[in-house]
Amino acid sequence: MRLISLLLISTFTLAGCGSGGSGGSDSGQVSSGGNSNTGGDSTVPDSGGSTVPDSGNDGGTDPEDGGGSPPQPAPDTGFQDEMLTAVNAARATQQDCGGTIMPPVPALTWDTQLEQAAYTHSNDMANYDFFSHTGSDGSSVSTRVTAQGYTWSSVGENIAAGQKDVDAVMKSWIESPGHCLNIMSANFTQMGASFVTNSSTQYGIYWTQVFAKPRS
Repeated sequence: MRLISLLLISTFTLAGCGSGGSGGSDSGQVSSGGNSNTGGDSTVPDSGGSTVPDSGNDGGTDPEDGGGSPPQPAPDTGFQDEMLTAVNAARATQQDCGGTIMPPVPALTWDTQLEQAAYTHSNDMANYDFFSHTGSDGSSVSTRVTAQGYTWSSVGENIAAGQKDVDAVMKSWIESPGHCLNIMSANFTQMGASFVTNSSTQYGIYWTQVFAKPRS
């Protein structure tokens, strides 16, 4: 499997852009000033991340599932605890994110609104067979989080496709500088995540992590 990861700063560029193959991951950062864009390779087709530190709640539209009602979250099968434990284990130790040494940072808490935003995007990618931070309706991570009623001061997203389980997808994200930086960011205090499978699509499984810090 090939993994392609992208580091995006101040813009969202995804799926297919520098990614492809049978599995993937993509990550990036978006800040309120300046634009820059770098890309790199990893091991599965695309996963991505993006952050919007301290640029406020920019509104947004409610993403729809093929024009119908917004999708409902999958039942709790222990995935939430497994993902949160894996992320906090990574945050508890120093990480080398592509040459940038990130010190340990406080543990995140799980938020159901962020989980729903993550599920909405994974479901969209799985239903429409695409891989991108931009939803089929043109939504971004910030608009998807806002649509769930979460008022954020910073928000970010990692996506991936093709990895079979939490261990595999976390390994690909930690080994990708942009994704790793999102996971290790002290700007975030909460997270949610989800995955959706569809065997008729290119990658079969689509993962989304959403990170945020609520506005005070």
